[in-house]
Amino acid sequence: MPSVKTGADHYAEYSFTSGAGSLTASQSLEILTAFNKNNWSSYTQTNDYSFNPTATAFTDSTHVTVYISGNLVWGIEP
Repeated sequence: MPSVKTGADHYAEYSFTSGAGSLTASQSLEILTAFNKNNWSSYTQTNDYSFNPTATAFTDSTHVTVYISGNLVWGIEP
């Protein structure tokens, strides 16, 4: 994300080496990540582009983008 967009001023990027293998169209991948502030205070998620306050379990989200070799293959950019 070369510049700030409305509703998105930060992002996380994950990449894999060729040795990681590949997924077929019917396979999925779960990535577990945690973020924290230095003082461990809570984040305000309501202003985050990808935040879904109604989700109570894993769910597909078009507000999370996926790129393969720089090409958008899933989701809608902010």
